[in-house]
Amino acid sequence: MKAKVAFVALIWTLLLSGLHFHLNVGWSELGDEIRVLLGQQRKTMLVGFLPVT
Repeated sequence: MKAKVAFVALIWTLLLSGLHFHLNVGWSELGDEIRVLLGQQRKTMLVGFLPVT
């Protein structure tokens, strides 16, 4: 009985962790980083703008 509860808890934890990872990873940004690492694309520079009043 304890092994079954531990197994279900492990599966539940893995399922939630996988779902969290899938929903919170910026897939387009990750793809851009991989293309930069492989040399297929140049890294883009983001310039911030703070308006001064």
